[in-house]
Amino acid sequence: MGIEIIKKFAKENNVPIMHDEGINFLMEFIKENNIKSILEIGSAIGFSSIMMANVNSNIIVDTIELDKERYDIALKNIKYFNLENRISIYNLDALDFKSNKKYDLIFIDGPKAQYNKHFHYFKNNLNENGYFIFDNINFHGMVDNPELTKNRNTKALVRKIKTFREGMLNSDYDVRYYKEIGDGIMVVSKKNSEIISLF
Repeated sequence: MGIEIIKKFAKENNVPIMHDEGINFLMEFIKENNIKSILEIGSAIGFSSIMMANVNSNIIVDTIELDKERYDIALKNIKYFNLENRISIYNLDALDFKSNKKYDLIFIDGPKAQYNKHFHYFKNNLNENGYFIFDNINFHGMVDNPELTKNRNTKALVRKIKTFREGMLNSDYDVRYYKEIGDGIMVVSKKNSEIISLF
């Protein structure tokens, strides 16, 4: 019941959270790849961190949210689910987060224009056989169809996402782009890492 309340709040207050298809993919990926430690960039109101932590009782999540109002709501939601021992939330800019911890998964769903910066900033926090996952790689279909918006700022954002996507697809990393799942999901790992996925 609690998750449905969070989803309802998000819809009514225009808080972006993952599509059902996307969150289902993410949870299945965590389960199949035996993910135990997760860093999330972009907590919003705690929906995805709660869903990820609930995949397995051994999962630990560190999640970062810059917006104070959303951070406060996420904190309450995490406490509601009794997950404060397994989800640590930080109210700061992700680029100010400093840690030597290594994670099995780094899930990046914060400011889309910062995807490239966040990837390079956190790549040393990824376990040798770990994964990055990026959401909203299609950005509501606008990345491949920029004519869908007339807004100059949105057009600039869409160009940045496309540049990032194309750069990753042509990089030395193992990249899997799931265009049809949710709003476009990209899984990135070092070459020769085995990705187990049912999709």
